[in-house]
Amino acid sequence: MQRHGSTSLLEDLLTLATGLPWWMDLMMAVFAYIGFHLWHVHFLHEMNPINKPVPVPVVANPAAAIPNAVNAGLARGGIVVGNIVTEVFQYVAPRLLVMGSISSAIREQKMKQRSSRLKLSQPIRDFFE
Repeated sequence: MQRHGSTSLLEDLLTLATGLPWWMDLMMAVFAYIGFHLWHVHFLHEMNPINKPVPVPVVANPAAAIPNAVNAGLARGGIVVGNIVTEVFQYVAPRLLVMGSISSAIREQKMKQRSSRLKLSQPIRDFFE
């Protein structure tokens, strides 16, 4: 009996990749790796404000510097999270697409074998009719 519940994101992506032709999955895997790699290396390392020194604002009231410190921390936190996400998806997305291409190629091979069996058995059916 099939489970009637929500599926995970990875299962949904694998199901989507299985429905595509195997060659399209392989092309998408290459482009996904290159795209996430470029995004990870260039955008999140080269243009990262963490690598640049942050000037300390001089204010008369130390409490007035708190919003600036919080905003700087949140901005850096987003960059760190983005860095981790792109580093993970750089390897996860292509692997899912390759697994989907293998599944799609196996499914396509089985369909070809079934169609060849039907073509061979057709004259036998005609003989008995």
